Amino acid sequence: WGPRAFAAMGTEKSKGTKVFALAGKIRRGGLIEVHMGVTLRQIVMDIGGGMAGDRKFKAVQVGGPSGGCVPERLADTPVDYDALTAVGAMMGSGGLVVLDEDDCMVDIARYFLAFTQDQSCGKCTFCRVGTHHMLEILNRFVLGQAVAADIDALADLARSVKQGSLCGLGKTAPNPVLSTIEYFRDEYEAHVAGRCPARSCKAL
Repeated sequence: WGPRAFAAMGTEKSKGTKVFALAGKIRRGGLIEVHMGVTLRQIVMDIGGGMAGDRKFKAVQVGGPSGGCVPERLADTPVDYDALTAVGAMMGSGGLVVLDEDDCMVDIARYFLAFTQDQSCGKCTFCRVGTHHMLEILNRFVLGQAVAADIDALADLARSVKQGSLCGLGKTAPNPVLSTIEYFRDEYEAHVAGRCPARSCKAL
């Protein structure tokens, strides 16, 4: 062991190993250590033992509360810094939450944004006010009160918060929102139409 042995593992730009907290709708969760470059699918299916209850693999939320949601169709994305950023996620704090067909992606975005909004120090307007308004819009979606224009308004606001915030929390807090709008826009549209495809939002 030593630096040379560590650097021999992983990918060209992301060396060594990474520890993740693997959780969610899988058979085996816990703390895992993997070589950089392993795919999200390999983590879910091989290390995690596949989906609990033989449910359908829907997405992985990667990187902690500010991480993005990667859909199953992109699960062959390798775990390295550049690849995760390219699909709207990040390495972050090393969280991996596996989601199945019963998870509402709109409510997932709302859940994680509620945490980061609560953690905002309030120093800069983009984060303090922007995340507050984003959360208000997401609450309208899960309550069945959103209109079609709210989807693009939410995405525009999320991009402004990402670009204008001073610290890493504000710059990454919109990731769950932007990634779910990009990959699961149909679920936002369904909420506008008065239904939750996952049948998770009680008001719908």
